[in-house]
Amino acid sequence: MMIHPKRAAVPLALALGALVLGLGWASLRKEPSPLGESAQGNSPGNPQDAQRTGSSQQDKDEYARKALEALREAGFTEPLTYDPERFQIQIPDGEGQQAQTIFLGNLYDEYRSAPPERREVVLRHITAMGRAPSSPISYTSARSSLMPVVRPRAYFSLLEIVDPKSPLGSPRPAEWRALGEVLSVAVVLDTPDAMKYLGQEQFQEWGITFDEALGVAMENLRSQSAEPLFPVAPGVCASGWRDSYGVSRLLLDEVVRRCKVRGDPVVFAPQRDLLLITGAEDEDGLAQAAEIALKAFQAPRSIDGRALRRTPQGWKPFLPAPQSKAWQPMRNLAVYSQGRDYADQTDRLRQQHEQLGVELFVADFVVSEEESGQAVSQAVWVKGLDTLLPRVDRIFFMDEALGPKAPPVAVVRWEAVKRDMGAQLVPVEGDYPERYRPQGFPSPEQIARWKKDPSAWDMPPPPP
Repeated sequence: MMIHPKRAAVPLALALGALVLGLGWASLRKEPSPLGESAQGNSPGNPQDAQRTGSSQQDKDEYARKALEALREAGFTEPLTYDPERFQIQIPDGEGQQAQTIFLGNLYDEYRSAPPERREVVLRHITAMGRAPSSPISYTSARSSLMPVVRPRAYFSLLEIVDPKSPLGSPRPAEWRALGEVLSVAVVLDTPDAMKYLGQEQFQEWGITFDEALGVAMENLRSQSAEPLFPVAPGVCASGWRDSYGVSRLLLDEVVRRCKVRGDPVVFAPQRDLLLITGAEDEDGLAQAAEIALKAFQAPRSIDGRALRRTPQGWKPFLPAPQSKAWQPMRNLAVYSQGRDYADQTDRLRQQHEQLGVELFVADFVVSEEESGQAVSQAVWVKGLDTLLPRVDRIFFMDEALGPKAPPVAVVRWEAVKRDMGAQLVPVEGDYPERYRPQGFPSPEQIARWKKDPSAWDMPPPPP
């Protein structure tokens, strides 16, 4: 990765982004907290989430101090380590135990959301999170405790961002597979004390593959899924299980089929315990499901707001036709979900670059809301600045040489940018959500062509 010489340009670009885009996403999104289970394979914490949720680093550190006290009072004698940068507590190896990492994001979010009189009870939840099995567990004894979990794909993708502190060749702490493009499925060992994500090392020790473990986990889930769905609106069914595996039931065709829908089944997975099912040809059902999903997605422990449609090739992201009344709320949910994923990714990439001493501007995925209520994603492409760009609806092209108060030289739809500058948008291999490393900058002639093309502009062009 190239070292960019313009050290001072990064904060200037950030200021330009805030000036141009008028960030309003913080009020729309809840903290995209990582998985709070003590697990091999939790998503890492977000050191900058305080800026998006109104909490400060001091508040988070105080919560971590209380969490450490609760763990010690519960009998954890190991030397516990708090990492404020990743907002996590590390529990070292003990005799007969696995090293554990407790990511505090979800736990902190639940603590802050609880009434004051309940906070001490919520705080104590962390004591179960750090409990590893007291001795190595055999596959025979573990088999009945394997369960499938569905989580946002971005959570696990964050684990692929290399931590400079990790030894080279470190195995993936959790094995997972993409599901419906935007979700993922993993296997956990669900013990009375905690939910443990399983990695390739554990499967090799047991002499099985991930797919074999997933098959066993699916059968275990199936045996606990006999209860009927319940209606929440005409044409919309919801899961009634309160076992943290509600959304995992989208893996079971027989459960999805219990909801009689018009057209192909469409599911929303906004919360771990909330799976919503409706039909692709039911406009009212889609709109109702989207409304319920939005409220659930804004609560702690959210999964994803995007709808998935069952196709012969499996689950696929789905939006109805633009003229449908369900289109805007469903698209807004998709944009909010992308915003959550990109915010987490941005934080991790910036941490990584800082630790490596790399000057590479990671552009924010910024969500604004039009007067019509439609959510629109935006990002800044700054001339001469080495950038990682998210996939957004519109691009603000900025020229630092014109000064920090200068308007953008162009505001262009992504489709037009991709059409006319596709060769200069180099995709970053392996990044999810997708990122591009733009090369160069549009020429004055290209900008002039865009100004003559109404389809290229999302906003009136700036004054000449």
